[in-house]
Amino acid sequence: MSNLKAVTVSLQEARTRLLFIDNIRWVVIVGVVLVHLVVTYGNIGRWYYMETRELDVLSGVFFTAFGTFFQAFSMGLLFLIAGYFVPRSYDKKGFGRFVVDRMKRLGIPTLFYMLIINPLLGFIMKAFSGDLNPELLRSYAHYVGSLHLLEGSGPLWFTLALLVFTLTYAFLRLLSVRPRPNTSQPIRISHGKIIGFILSMAVVTFAVRLVQPIGTAFYNMQLCFFPQYVILFAIGILFSRGDLLLKLSQDFGKVWFRIALFTGIPLWVLMMVFGGALQGSFEPYLGGLHWQAGLYAFWESLFCVGMCLGIIVIFRQKYNVRGKTSGFLSENAFGVFVFHALILVLIALALKVWLPHPVLKFFLVATFAVPACFLISNTIRKVQFMKKIFS
Repeated sequence: MSNLKAVTVSLQEARTRLLFIDNIRWVVIVGVVLVHLVVTYGNIGRWYYMETRELDVLSGVFFTAFGTFFQAFSMGLLFLIAGYFVPRSYDKKGFGRFVVDRMKRLGIPTLFYMLIINPLLGFIMKAFSGDLNPELLRSYAHYVGSLHLLEGSGPLWFTLALLVFTLTYAFLRLLSVRPRPNTSQPIRISHGKIIGFILSMAVVTFAVRLVQPIGTAFYNMQLCFFPQYVILFAIGILFSRGDLLLKLSQDFGKVWFRIALFTGIPLWVLMMVFGGALQGSFEPYLGGLHWQAGLYAFWESLFCVGMCLGIIVIFRQKYNVRGKTSGFLSENAFGVFVFHALILVLIALALKVWLPHPVLKFFLVATFAVPACFLISNTIRKVQFMKKIFS
């Protein structure tokens, strides 16, 4: 970004513009696109299309590490940021306008995906495999008229979950008899509180995974990760008191960023080596009464919190800017989030017969798939009513 013609924004201006938050969002969404390419070529996780190829050790380690480390913090960071803006939006708009705005902003794109993009992807996959249902309209009517619709949120499980979180907050505020919190007194954080927070989140995560292990889903919601999402959304709400995202100590955030990297990465390696992963035994990490599941929940919480704190202060210090390129990426990030599944699947199917080394294929496809997602999103957003939905 150093070569962009961008103007550094002062903290006072950032209170209203928060350009570093915009930059975090589009960077994370680029990461989401890359993770779904990892799933495609690494044949791990859940996705519309995955290439079933035998992976060598290098490929297996690369794809597993990429997906694991990014999953550990990325969506939690987005929930934290989203929670930060909820109280001020509610205060400004009141219950009615806030609910209507959230329904439009989050509900309409989610419904668009479930009604159009997800069925279209299903049609494409069936057509590609030669398994088209002759009673297509009846099949679609059944999908729309049943609870299967809720399973069709794809990547937009995030917007659906965020809609539920924000509406829950709105109703709690409406029903609350307590006075509005005093926003002039920010939450004070310390290293001790962060350690306690990490341990608490790890315990709750471990407990949830006793009944909802990694790899399971409830109407496309992977509840095994939801303790982190719910807790960080709530923390974002607390951080809005006194603008803590702006006042969080630079040194404090960087300390935890270093802990995430220099403790989290070696801990993950040791956990994989001594927990049986190298022998192909991944089941104990996914959930249940296993030391691997407990340590994994702790590692995930530690890495997540450290990365979130570090990314916030680093972007606030270095990337609180908006140039032509970063502005383009920011404006189209949400559109990319909505449409990237369709784009990636079409590209992957078109390149199915091309079989270089899996990791090489991932990098080569990523170099043009990511720009394609942004360019297509920008084209779609030029249609007036689409711009209103996907801005």
